[in-house]
Amino acid sequence: MNRKKKYFAAVCLTAALAAANALPAFAAGWVRTSQGYKYQHGDGSDYRNDWLRENDQWYYFGDDGLMRTGWIQRDNTWYFASDTGELNEGIMKINGNVYLFEKNSCSMVIGPADYHGKTYTFSENGTVGGTPYVYNEWNSNGSLARGQRYVTY
Repeated sequence: MNRKKKYFAAVCLTAALAAANALPAFAAGWVRTSQGYKYQHGDGSDYRNDWLRENDQWYYFGDDGLMRTGWIQRDNTWYFASDTGELNEGIMKINGNVYLFEKNSCSMVIGPADYHGKTYTFSENGTVGGTPYVYNEWNSNGSLARGQRYVTY
């Protein structure tokens, strides 16, 4: 190779390396911001109005890219995410009310549902009971305890 070609190749290589280093590099994964948590892709983009399944857990991100906690409504369906963002499944007691969430979708169950071999009816607000303002007491293992508690509003 002649001297001009070597010089040109070296200049091109230097320019290519400089350009590559000028692009920001993003690590894929969870990013903590002052507003909350986001999940960033390697190209710097993040989830927006979308679900993420990671380590057998579901997470939801709003239009601002932040992970949501608490009650989430999407497409006329309710979900509940813990303080750490994981959507819940199974039976849960939230603010004194009992809710059942589907195992695979984590969506809140409304109407009759089988739980531990028995059928229970969940009303619009998720509580169990056939009589208005009545729901059954639940044991810590998720099984139904004896008796009912009347709730006044």
